[in-house]
Formats: sequence, structure tokens, C-alpha cells
Amino acid sequence: MPVKDLIQRKVVTIEPEDSVMLAAQRMKDKMVGSLVILDGDKPAGIITDRDIAIRVVGTGKTPKTLVKEVMTKDPITIREDASFFELTKAFRDAAVRRLIVVDKNGKLIGLISIDDVLELLTTEFANLIAAIRG
Repeated sequence: MPVKDLIQRKVVTIEPEDSVMLAAQRMKDKMVGSLVILDGDKPAGIITDRDIAIRVVGTGKTPKTLVKEVMTKDPITIREDASFFELTKAFRDAAVRRLIVVDKNGKLIGLISIDDVLELLTTEFANLIAAIRG
């Protein structure tokens, strides 16, 4: 199963010049834990709720701090045509909870989280258990 069949296509984004206060408000309003920062149509960074807690609040920065000052630059991406094995390996190797999905040209396609993968696996395990039980 390719990654493109598993992803969330509605990715919430923010500009690098926006404040972390706006980022936190957008996360709250959209009920997400991360925002992708774009350079044109390609991902340039990602900021998570954890980044805000550790890199802003934890270091005494103000809510007016710019996203570009605390975002993770050059985020880990995976191609939409990657296999499920490549996806799980990327999560392990990069030690991240979210991967940005891009097309062959590096354009943003979607986002996938470890939670998404666990939800899929839970469903698949339930199907296998049902098959075993007949």
C-alpha cells in the first residue's frame, strides 16, 4: 500500500513570518498538533505544539516570536509513492512522529503521523482476529 493511500490531504500551513501565537491559535482552531511552513508549494519547515512548548515557552521567548525562529527547518519528507515498509522505516530512522508527504517534485501532498499508522494497524489487526475466529 503506497503512502498516498494513507495520508491526510488537508494540511494546515502557516507563514514563516507569522508569530508563534498565531501558530498556537491556528493549531487550536483546526485541532491539529503541527503546521507545515511552505516555500511556494514545497515544505520548508514544520512547527509542532511540542516545539512551541519547548522552544518558545521553555526558553522564555514571547508569543510574538516568529515561526521561522523556532520551526524545524528542512523537515523529513517521504514520497507519496513510498511503500508502507519505507514509511515505517522513515519514522524509525528519523525518530519523528509526523512525516510530510511530497510528490516526485517535492510539492506538498499531505501529512502522515504515527497515530495514523497505528489506527490503520489496529483496524487491520481487528480484521485478522475476525478472520481467525471465523
